[in-house]
Amino acid sequence: MKIKYLKLILLFLILSSNSFAESKLACEDYSEPSENVENFDLIELMQVPVFMSASQQAECLKTAASIASTITGEELLNMGARDLIDALELIPGFNFGAIVSNNVGLGVRGIQADEGKLSVLVDGIILTEQRFGTTVFGSHFPVEHIDRIEIIRGPGSILHGNFAELGVINIITKKGRQLNGGVVSGSYGRFEHGESGKNTVITAGKQWQDFETSFYGKFNESHRSDQIYTDAHGNSFNMVDNNKLNSLFGNFHVRYKSLNLRLLVDEYTVDSRDSFADTITASDRFTRNSFTTYASKLDYQHAINDSVKVDAAFDFSHQTPWKRTRVYTDDRSDLLREKVSLNHYKFDIKSTFSAEEGHYLVIGNSYQFEDYQHDKSSFSGELPIFSNYTTYAEAVYKTPWVNILGGLRFDWYSEYESNISPRIALTKRIGKFHYKALYSQAFHAPTGGNYQLNAEYNQNHAVNEQVKALSPEKTHTIELELGYQFLRNLSFTSNIFYNQISDYFIYSLDANNDDFYQNSDKLSTWGVEALLQYNHSDWGQLKLNYAMYQALEDSSNAFKAMDSAGNIIHKNMNISFPNHKVSVNHTYPVTESLTFNHSLIFSSDRYGYSGSTLVHYDPTWVYNTFLRYQNIVTTGLDLGLGIYDLFNTKYEYVQQVNGGHPALPGNTREIRLNLSYEF
Repeated sequence: MKIKYLKLILLFLILSSNSFAESKLACEDYSEPSENVENFDLIELMQVPVFMSASQQAECLKTAASIASTITGEELLNMGARDLIDALELIPGFNFGAIVSNNVGLGVRGIQADEGKLSVLVDGIILTEQRFGTTVFGSHFPVEHIDRIEIIRGPGSILHGNFAELGVINIITKKGRQLNGGVVSGSYGRFEHGESGKNTVITAGKQWQDFETSFYGKFNESHRSDQIYTDAHGNSFNMVDNNKLNSLFGNFHVRYKSLNLRLLVDEYTVDSRDSFADTITASDRFTRNSFTTYASKLDYQHAINDSVKVDAAFDFSHQTPWKRTRVYTDDRSDLLREKVSLNHYKFDIKSTFSAEEGHYLVIGNSYQFEDYQHDKSSFSGELPIFSNYTTYAEAVYKTPWVNILGGLRFDWYSEYESNISPRIALTKRIGKFHYKALYSQAFHAPTGGNYQLNAEYNQNHAVNEQVKALSPEKTHTIELELGYQFLRNLSFTSNIFYNQISDYFIYSLDANNDDFYQNSDKLSTWGVEALLQYNHSDWGQLKLNYAMYQALEDSSNAFKAMDSAGNIIHKNMNISFPNHKVSVNHTYPVTESLTFNHSLIFSSDRYGYSGSTLVHYDPTWVYNTFLRYQNIVTTGLDLGLGIYDLFNTKYEYVQQVNGGHPALPGNTREIRLNLSYEF
């Protein structure tokens, strides 16, 4: 159905009724827009579909069986997002912190989401590294090529499996038919002291009847910061032009009828002088950490009839994460210190049975396995081939008062215990009001990297440590969301959540500074998230987000702020994560071609480690602005100018783990110029 007819139908419904009765137009009837969704009012935006269930059927955001958010590609362009961090900072409950070796990781609802607790996908291909299950954030994800980002806060294990305990980030790129041509773009930025970054992007796509193809390529050179970095031992260095983040990202897609092939290349390097066991003691060397993924996915969809379809897919990826190389600044050759590669294979087949009333049943099975190659490692033993068999089912039944979703997932692991994870969701939009009541479980088995580290520890220490002593994590999550449409252009949504993780993985150091993993009994948080959204053709789009969490149980006190005597300083706070966060983002249409976007992010005070010392960090305010001028001089030529961290707060990524590392300096004030041409 064309958008103009959709608007006429919605207008008729509103004029003929004093209430916003639920539109009989379902999200599955929606077609791709011929204009930017930012020009829609909120009634229209409710019809923009998301694809978050196992069925991959279109759902309305307000009735999707998850606490979910979306960010459109147009929003990313309007805010001048430099990378994925800029976009996700505006999501309630998301906070970024430091992890080892000058890398940045994500926390969700007061809990660190490293070590396999967050699944990040690009077009259905998982880019979370499989060795430890960690996603490092920076400048390597395809911001310029994004159609939309679908974000789930809460478990997504029914569909996404082992790395979806706390959330799922699904990046969906533009299709060939959306591009219908190409875009060449580039950007250049500077801090107050030194260059911040530059990148070049080429995007192209086309559709010819049953054949469709698209390509995205990005090369980026950037720097983390221009601040002074001081390690836990008091050694320091100037980060100006001395902390490179380089990336190469490629995404190729070809489709013929129902057959799809996608190829991804993700190469990301981080230069650091503070690595796992290194400190900044020598000026003639630094450590280069690289993360490489080569991935492919082949899938085929076959409709047996109008009610039954079958999807079959094969995924393969080759990864070399956390490769460490000592780079010398003099004439000496680089020294490879650690390299572990792995191959990941996954076979998946599922059947979807649907009815006209919106009911559906999905039954799926998958098998995946991984093998590891130790090209360079302190580990001299042999790792097993880690395999996992999964069967899952999800069903939806819709009534006038409630949509009922029930799901069940069974996982069998070759090296660890099996598990059953249930899920149930009650959702509905009735007039101006919508509600969601959700309960989910998730299961996270240790990865090969967790296994290896404990094997190394057992190998090098005369202690009674068992390789398989690390137990899988289990997560229980309860969520309740309520929302109300006050006006056509004004809505409010709020949710309350409770998370509990049993047998939580803790990255630990012993007295000899050797690292290993151990389990904590329980870790839990609860909190509130809220969104006030306003859309108007003259005043633009405004989003006001608030998030609050409270730390509850922590059996080990590993994440509690404690003084030197062992007394808890702040019982309701987990280390590195603020209890309160507010974000405001506003896009104002100055003219038909010129938009002005500005955002303000407030984070309350935090605690974090510098080595073994606990440090208090004051509240921060980060203010970003961006001007976007479309069709300047000629059609298709766009110009963007942004000032990020306008007030130069010198934000730091706080270190959560007592692992010998300090906080990581973040971006200071930056000016960036973007230029793109569409042909």
